[in-house]
Amino acid sequence: MQPTIEQAEGASNTHKERATCKICGGRAVEKFALPKSKLTGHPIPDLVSDCPYFECQDCEFLFATALDEQDHSVLYDETYWDNQDPDWGGRVNQTLRLVLMANKILGRNPWELKVLDFGSGMGTFVASARDQLQMDVWGHDIIAPKFGKEWFVPELPVEKFDVIVSCEVIEHLPDPVAILSRALKSLKPRGVFAFQTAHYDPSACGRDWWYLGPANGHISLYSTEAFNQLARRLNVVEKLVWNNYPGLQAWRICG
Repeated sequence: MQPTIEQAEGASNTHKERATCKICGGRAVEKFALPKSKLTGHPIPDLVSDCPYFECQDCEFLFATALDEQDHSVLYDETYWDNQDPDWGGRVNQTLRLVLMANKILGRNPWELKVLDFGSGMGTFVASARDQLQMDVWGHDIIAPKFGKEWFVPELPVEKFDVIVSCEVIEHLPDPVAILSRALKSLKPRGVFAFQTAHYDPSACGRDWWYLGPANGHISLYSTEAFNQLARRLNVVEKLVWNNYPGLQAWRICG
């Protein structure tokens, strides 16, 4: 459902758009709206606010629906990396941290782990881990990578990986429960999923929160309770949080 300009801006109209929470199924109401051209880390453009963000009244998951019907393989084409996420090559160390977190739970030799980088983007972590660390790492995304092409899996296998990592990806998912449920079928029994994203604090993060950005696909923002609800939906049996920051977690999946 596309809101009218008045509803999207929410200036003088007290009737807010409503939606169903994509995590827990609760009632969500419009929290605020932004222009669709708003980029993460950039000022809010002086344009019509045509992208409402909804906040669940139960788990406080914050999400937009504006990109739900779009072809994300087109949205994240090669121009995305040049124009909207120029730091795509700088997260190798952050992704390796996710492997370390997962391995803290598994207690294995890291060079023995079979790892999937879910949302591998241009493939820099896969290529670096393979070439420099001799790790058994593979990549998967909706677009083909620029690096590490020989270790790219366009279709996810079943029960193949000990660890799945996802660095700055889950905020892009239009349907987090469905997409992650499918992806985690690639974990071996009792495997670990580790992720990094920004933590949404409803008391501190408003319309001017730097992490919001419809134009580069930041449409799913997770509160602490949203993480808890998502973990329940994904059958998580053990958690590890990095330095008490909820946006960095490793989850052992029941299987």
